[in-house]
Amino acid sequence: MKEKTLMKTACFIPIKARSERVHGKNFRLLNGKRLFEYIMEHCLEADCFDDVYVDTNSDDVKEFAQKIGIGIIERLDFLASNDANGNDLLIHHQSIHPTYDIYFQMFATAPFLKVESIRNCANLLKESNEYDSCFTAIKQYGWFWLNKQPVNYQPNILPRSQDAEPMIEETTGMYGIRKDSLLRYKSRIGRKPAMFFVDKFEAVDIDTEDDLKLAEIIGKEIWHLEG
Repeated sequence: MKEKTLMKTACFIPIKARSERVHGKNFRLLNGKRLFEYIMEHCLEADCFDDVYVDTNSDDVKEFAQKIGIGIIERLDFLASNDANGNDLLIHHQSIHPTYDIYFQMFATAPFLKVESIRNCANLLKESNEYDSCFTAIKQYGWFWLNKQPVNYQPNILPRSQDAEPMIEETTGMYGIRKDSLLRYKSRIGRKPAMFFVDKFEAVDIDTEDDLKLAEIIGKEIWHLEG
């Protein structure tokens, strides 16, 4: 799990025991494996963090973390509420583990984020002075609207689709930020972020029952091709 680097890094994986939209989401079986196991295993396999922690209020997650050698942070009640967000969690993690230079955050709802992508995204931030943070993202091509208004084009001047500027969407799979920027901006994304682009399969984020069904189909296809 150790990597020789001047920058001391840690990755934090929040996993709640309960979820609002999809009951028991983090513990649902995805092609025979509990959802939360994927990201924890991938994070270790990437071998690019000095330490890995899981923040949880689940005994099942704690037991699995101990089994594979991941540190445990007891989830505080106020950070298990629906009002808490990723920024709140990472700020809390920095406060109880203040000695790291870079703080990464990953989520159980991104089971298809590849080990190679985790490693490359982390190294992108660790090895460059150009960026203060990073996150995984995808490029979305098409015509987008928000609040009944076009976002990236003018309907009366319809450009060719191949000339469209893509919209950038966070995948909510992985984030990273240097400590000074985290403390300054109180956010998991700083002012000079690097966007690490992944494919749409890796970007699958399980937030609804339909997402879980889609993940089952995608997972079976991926593992069939790999196997």
